[in-house]
Amino acid sequence: MRFNRVVLALCAVILAGVAALRGFATAAQDDTSEFAAADAQILSEVREHSEAMQNLEYLSDNIGARLTGSPQLKNANDWTSEQMKTYGLVNVHLEPWTIAHSWTRGTAKARIVAPSDHPLTIAAAGWSPSTPGVVHGPIVYFDAKTKADFDKFRGKLKGAVVIYQEPSVLSPPKPEDVNQEYVRAMQAPPPIKGQPAAPSPFAALTEMARARNDFFKQEGVAAVLRDSGKPHGLLSMTGVGGEKFDIGAIPSAFITGEGYRMIWRILKHGPVTIEMEMTNTVGDKPVEVYNTVGEIRGSEKPDEVVILGAHLDSWDLGTGSTDNGTGSMAVLEAARALAKLNLKPKRTIRFVLFTGEEEGLVGSKRYVEAHKNDLEKISAVLVHDTGTGRVLTLGLHDNYQDREIVDRVLAPLKELKLLEPSIARSFGTDHASFDDAGVPGFWCIQNMAEYSKTHHSQSDTFDKVWKDGLDQGAQVLAAWAYNTAQLPEMLPRRPLPYQPGEAVAKTEAALSDPLAEMDAKVIAQVQTDQSQLRADLSYLADRIGPRLTGTQQLDQASHWTLEQFKALGLENAHLEPWTIANSWTRGPATGRVIAPTEHMLTLAAAGWSPSTNGAVRGAVIGVGVPKLDDLQKYRGKLKGAIVLLDRPGETEGPSNPMLTPYDESNLPLDHPKNMALTDYRGRRQMMADEAKFLKEEGAAAVLLASEKWYGLLNMGTGFSHEYQPGVLPAAYMTRENATLLWRLLDAGPVEAEVNIEGRFSGKPVTVYNTVAEIKGIEKPDEVVIIGGHLDSWDLGTGATDNGTGSMAVLAAARALVKSGVKPKRTIRFVLFTGEEQGLNGSKAYVAAHQDELSKVSGVLIHDTGTGKVLTIGLMHNYAARETMDRVLYPLAKDKSIGLAEPSLRSEGGSDHVPFDDAGVPASWCIQEVANYEKDHHSQADTLDRVKWDDLAEGAQVLAVYAYNVAQLPEMLPRKAAVARR
Repeated sequence: MRFNRVVLALCAVILAGVAALRGFATAAQDDTSEFAAADAQILSEVREHSEAMQNLEYLSDNIGARLTGSPQLKNANDWTSEQMKTYGLVNVHLEPWTIAHSWTRGTAKARIVAPSDHPLTIAAAGWSPSTPGVVHGPIVYFDAKTKADFDKFRGKLKGAVVIYQEPSVLSPPKPEDVNQEYVRAMQAPPPIKGQPAAPSPFAALTEMARARNDFFKQEGVAAVLRDSGKPHGLLSMTGVGGEKFDIGAIPSAFITGEGYRMIWRILKHGPVTIEMEMTNTVGDKPVEVYNTVGEIRGSEKPDEVVILGAHLDSWDLGTGSTDNGTGSMAVLEAARALAKLNLKPKRTIRFVLFTGEEEGLVGSKRYVEAHKNDLEKISAVLVHDTGTGRVLTLGLHDNYQDREIVDRVLAPLKELKLLEPSIARSFGTDHASFDDAGVPGFWCIQNMAEYSKTHHSQSDTFDKVWKDGLDQGAQVLAAWAYNTAQLPEMLPRRPLPYQPGEAVAKTEAALSDPLAEMDAKVIAQVQTDQSQLRADLSYLADRIGPRLTGTQQLDQASHWTLEQFKALGLENAHLEPWTIANSWTRGPATGRVIAPTEHMLTLAAAGWSPSTNGAVRGAVIGVGVPKLDDLQKYRGKLKGAIVLLDRPGETEGPSNPMLTPYDESNLPLDHPKNMALTDYRGRRQMMADEAKFLKEEGAAAVLLASEKWYGLLNMGTGFSHEYQPGVLPAAYMTRENATLLWRLLDAGPVEAEVNIEGRFSGKPVTVYNTVAEIKGIEKPDEVVIIGGHLDSWDLGTGATDNGTGSMAVLAAARALVKSGVKPKRTIRFVLFTGEEQGLNGSKAYVAAHQDELSKVSGVLIHDTGTGKVLTIGLMHNYAARETMDRVLYPLAKDKSIGLAEPSLRSEGGSDHVPFDDAGVPASWCIQEVANYEKDHHSQADTLDRVKWDDLAEGAQVLAVYAYNVAQLPEMLPRKAAVARR
């Protein structure tokens, strides 16, 4: 991968690659956007004056749990209504809807009475009937998985207390993944236009539960116990009355995880008898409940509406602080901040606190029904409902058409460190009621922040609330609402899928999917041939070795890979020549500090560096300037000097690429702390001017610091450009050496001696890209390309940069051939060269194939080491986003791969960039870090570092991408010309 590290100060340049703008930066390139000034006020107001915590404390402690239909919930409606009025909202009112029965929890107690006595902690499920006094009965494990399995229990359940779940393991506890709502395999993409909607994920479970309860009622079951599935004596809770708020058919209760597992263990050894009693109160007539509503009226388009929402109701074991007092108070705080700032949004911003959510999103469904004539005027809805953790990003629930606009809406919120918006669906919050009706409904994806413990349990109390997360959520809600209200047009809508009859839906579901069948075959073939993949990379790295552009080793590798392609029976296998001005051969590089004391230095000549022509001795001068004018203070002081360029600063390692804020680079490399990305071309020009200055001033040599520790060197082209000799001899040195020299300079004069050697060919040299194909059978002139670069730097053996990518391409080709694919379009395999010196081989390829670029459907490059491919980056090709979900979903469905949804990030530094610059849909593999920051361009880049299973997975991704894009009805959509860089 091409990152020519000249100095740490240039890290921003390196990570920017070719001036690729990442994340939100594409949508809003600076903070002069129309939203930025207002957003700064919003964030400041919430940060400095938030009332969210004091409001949530009152809601939790003074009002308490807010079960739908309870007096406490009505108190909460009235109090939030008054708060909205106090904050200056208009049209504040309660919107009524009706439930069939209210329900009040009474007492619940239980114990095992045989074979021994054990007290149990239980809580009645919501809307459960009472038991008829104390009931005694045997525990029966009802293990029916289908309705047909019910028959074996017929006549055996009368008077029994039934359990029907296998307990999950509670100890040792599974580590909480606070990012689990975001980092996961992507969901199945929605049906394309004209296809039926996917069945509800809950429909089968709901039907099974209904049938099971009917059977229990018929068979005379005394009660049902359900596993809470939580540790430390925590209970869970849900209802058995459904959306109609009916009374459950059978007395049902939740039991602690510990109690359930005790019953399970004892039951394996013999009968278990239980005694239990529950007393609950059921309302005998319908009850009116309410959604709380308030507004900030739009100044230009008041009839068009943006909605912020959360649910005010809760379960009643705790005080409903995190589910969903946090969301409700975040909405209220957003309302307060916006009203106080008097920003006058163009559209009306409406704040809705729904009720009945816990029983099935009922309050939001009733709201949608009541406002069905107004839905076309609702631009979008955002709901906050996953506890107290900070908002990571927004979930767009299949609203692909809104993704680019949402990026623009969120662009000014850099300080909130939001992740990339997700297309993921969630059916468990009130946004779904709107989305089902065609209104863009979004949800907050949040840090889980102990939510698995507090959710629906007696631990859902105010002391579990994280203030910073709550306030940050209010900031996101308020800024999103204001920015969305300011858009020129309402957010676009996704067409609702058609709803076929049951018989038609079953017929369509039963149709075979030849694409999925071939994908499975290809994935399996890569796995079968993993030993050959290992042999190929071992030969390339160990037997051929490092492959510097223009060297005999690279020429050998190009011809060897050509023979491998031919041996597979690929068509049109050939080498495509291009020319470099000079080849360069590394010579020795040595150095030592002479004064104030002697220290040996570890050096390696920068690529295409000229020689010092023997050892040079001189004063070491440290030069570190933020702008070119600052160089003037060195004028007349550098003749014969050894220049130490830029003081190393504090660095931080790469994070999980999926968890990197969307406006920051996610390349797996070390970078300076608090790094701000700068304009690449401007910084590159400064570096050229800096080199010119040093040359004119007579500097003898330049030393560049590696960004790596532990004696690892880095490598790049230093001051060379286009394979011409650099303007000055330059060498990379270990970071430890660089920090030593700067410390010595801080204390006084330093003298050193260096010797840098390298040989140039002195004439142009021909190098080659290796190319081969599987010819398309229907549209052979249309092409899908998968590629990697075959060249490497020469400190190690180029095993992970980019032997892994090149051999993954070869393995993908092998799997496709052996699987017998007959693609509609041509699949082309290209191993580029000259990548490490500036993507030169892929630039040459693009230049040579200008006439056919319009027929290249897509390009995917593997070039970030040996880590598992997490997903692919689409370079802000919004038009292709939904199509790519369909292309890649088989790689998510396969649990051994579990590919995440594709990213719209843009990154430079790899061979996809020249294609992207030419308007071709080009993507890159986003990979796990896997020590890449250490191995990259260093002497550690050897075969020992390869993670073989993850490399095979990379080959699977390449192969499936290639085949599925080749099979699409049309070529991949291209970016709008204005978006291209």
